[in-house]
Amino acid sequence: MAEGKQVIETKDLKRHLEVISRTGKMILGFRQSYLSILNRKTKLIILASNCPPNLEREIVIACKMAGIPYIKVNVPSVELGYMAGKPFSAAVISILDPGSSNILEQVMPSEEEAY
Repeated sequence: MAEGKQVIETKDLKRHLEVISRTGKMILGFRQSYLSILNRKTKLIILASNCPPNLEREIVIACKMAGIPYIKVNVPSVELGYMAGKPFSAAVISILDPGSSNILEQVMPSEEEAY
């Protein structure tokens, strides 16, 4: 799993979030993202660089317990919300359905490569 590692560059993240907003499904915000982790509906969690430490700790613990990958990107929450196509900030984004985006393949190496 890509736990906390910076795997995606900012321009790639912007492209992926635009594709997901058009073809997939994502949730913005801590509370809804946390619930989607607990219900195991999410595929990937994206954390902003200025996510409050207590919220980040809760999300990371829930992700590890549920086996869900997460990444912390070097983008502030205001810009992360803007990248997702929203006029507000978002410290946490939960990807429920990546749609036509291949962000999951970039974050998680395929199992065939491991052998």
